[in-house]
Amino acid sequence: MGAWERAARAAGLPFGMSFHQNWTWRWLDVAHGKDPETGEPCDGGLTAADGAGTWWEGLDPAQLYPERHEPGARPPARVAERFYARVREALDRYRPDLVYLDDGRLPFDEGSVVESEPVSAAGLELLAHYYDTCPTGGIVTIKDVPDADRTAVVLDSERRQLDTAQPYPWQFDTSDGEWFDCADDDPMFHPRKSAHQVVHTLIDVVSKNGCLLLNVPQRADGTVDERARELLAGVGGWLRVCGEGVYGTTPWVRAAEGSTGMGETKGYEGYNEADRAYGPGDIRFTRRGETVYATLLAWPKDRTAVITSLGTSAGLLRRRPQRVELLGYGPVSWRLAPDALRADLPPVPPTTAAYMLKIA
Repeated sequence: MGAWERAARAAGLPFGMSFHQNWTWRWLDVAHGKDPETGEPCDGGLTAADGAGTWWEGLDPAQLYPERHEPGARPPARVAERFYARVREALDRYRPDLVYLDDGRLPFDEGSVVESEPVSAAGLELLAHYYDTCPTGGIVTIKDVPDADRTAVVLDSERRQLDTAQPYPWQFDTSDGEWFDCADDDPMFHPRKSAHQVVHTLIDVVSKNGCLLLNVPQRADGTVDERARELLAGVGGWLRVCGEGVYGTTPWVRAAEGSTGMGETKGYEGYNEADRAYGPGDIRFTRRGETVYATLLAWPKDRTAVITSLGTSAGLLRRRPQRVELLGYGPVSWRLAPDALRADLPPVPPTTAAYMLKIA
């Protein structure tokens, strides 16, 4: 972790840490049982004495797993307090700008167990300590945030794009394929992503007051494969041209127009991400001061951008546009009518995947 922290700081990047050990109590209790096919004890039944003469001599396998308990049993407070003690030590040592807690609510808090009462108040104590001591103010994300808590922690939406703009900042997190390096034929495999898909996801999320956290799986030696390099180069190339409509922007009065929505959530945890077939009428909006950025998610065949949200009858513009520019190309001719703002595009798109108009 220290190596990651030093590398991030040296590159001028925000540094984040994620914590997942809270799942040990609920997911790894099976290690104390037997293999259902062979009847052999799982390694949670081993003791330090069993390691004599092996490569793990002197180690206690029990420390890899939760203490023995009945499946579904409520964890004792000491389990939560041990988890948060580990988290607090990591936060104090590495001072991350972002903390990702992998649970519906605060781990071991209300909603994370069958009973409504939290196992321990250590989660709230950790939040207070982190916010008091983090030099950059700190951000903590969890997966299920009631409206009353949206100013205390940030909603993280794992592989689930939201249909509407959110009143508070939120985070969409996903991965280029699986969360870790794995074979493409793995039965749990999530398809690898293209730069085209990631750019579409990025501008959709940002238009709805969110940010994108993209995981890039690594090989065991820390390197990434050629597909990941191509993905990052493609997204980076687009951002070098259109980043001004992403970084430091805020949502406009309308996030989107067009008929292509996110669709029903499906699959594990309601995942709904997909490489959607957007049309020229699918547009996402951001703004910076008095400038509105309208991003077309497909290139119009007739080379005319039609933005109905900017028509005078929509009543959304406080001031009449003075200039329209296609980022990566330059100023374009345009005309304003009650039904739409229309802009004439060049023969060749200046970017791939998405095409950003800057309306000053």
